[in-house]
Amino acid sequence: MKLLIAIPTWNRAEYLDKAIHAISVARAHAPGCQVELFISDNCSTDPTQEVVTRWQKAEPWIHYRRWATHAPMWRDILNRVLKGSDLEFDYLWLHGDDDWISDPTAFAQLGEALEASHSDPPAIVHCCQTRRALIGDTRLIAGNTEDLCNTYGWHDLLGWMSSLVMPRDTVDRMMASPQWDSKTPSAFSHSEALLEAGYGRTMLLITAGLIDPQDEAQTPECEERWVQGGGAAAYWFIPHGLLSLKQRGILTTPLALGFFRYHTYSIWDRFAVNLMSLASDSTTSSEELETKLRALRFFGDLLGYGEDRKLYESWCDAFQDDVRDVHRIIRVIHRRMVQSDRPSYAFSLLPPPSPSGVGIP
Repeated sequence: MKLLIAIPTWNRAEYLDKAIHAISVARAHAPGCQVELFISDNCSTDPTQEVVTRWQKAEPWIHYRRWATHAPMWRDILNRVLKGSDLEFDYLWLHGDDDWISDPTAFAQLGEALEASHSDPPAIVHCCQTRRALIGDTRLIAGNTEDLCNTYGWHDLLGWMSSLVMPRDTVDRMMASPQWDSKTPSAFSHSEALLEAGYGRTMLLITAGLIDPQDEAQTPECEERWVQGGGAAAYWFIPHGLLSLKQRGILTTPLALGFFRYHTYSIWDRFAVNLMSLASDSTTSSEELETKLRALRFFGDLLGYGEDRKLYESWCDAFQDDVRDVHRIIRVIHRRMVQSDRPSYAFSLLPPPSPSGVGIP
């Protein structure tokens, strides 16, 4: 099996060094796998190139390309890492530059799982995040991509780049999807395109924890990158993106509530928090709130079971009223504060002199 690890990176030399080291260790534990690494450098200005050059002196399986310009948008970054080399592979494992292969037998386990699935090769392999895996769990769970997304959550299975392993034909289908080149790409347009690429095909879940973020929690630097990449605004295109898949006839299996799992929440919980934050800001326009409330209702159009849709729409009706009430009250409070902040008297305690120059007795 030819396995290509693909890492897009930008100004994370120390993280990248640890990631390469972990890949090197796992590679040594998988002699039956031909593992190569491609690093796509998004025009770093830190010692990234020096780190990679040092590794390349001893490891010819490491390939590197530094781009002359910086690409700020996530889709462009992925295009570079997926199209930036002519390396051949049977399977591609996308890998974040601030993540690391936490199990040294990860590549060996992947090879064994694919061998065990040779009669029905998976279109997508999901490798569980170590901190979310159950200790001692070594199951291989196979099923249709859409069924597994309904059970475990579309975002949780297809959202985190570093959990995704794909054969060549899936990569090609993903990049051929209209979602990939959408004029208004969502925060998870790659997950929309991958759902289309794997729809009606087998997905394999490796439940053992193989890879993890290097940081225990999101850092301020990660949050800043998130904002630069579109932040909350890009999330608001997710309902439109999924609705596009349905309108194009891709989503033929009814979507269940579980499809919209987002970590330990439902995805609309995150939208609700953002909407309440906007409603609490007197500078937010009513037009913006109404546009986002309409987008929130799209999830009801996506739910495929009547009882789920009724439950969601009932919640959405009540939440919509709450948002409008909060915004109205906040604007009243702001208006009263502005009115009360207007001065009633001149700054000077003394009256101005009379025209005759004689003060008032």
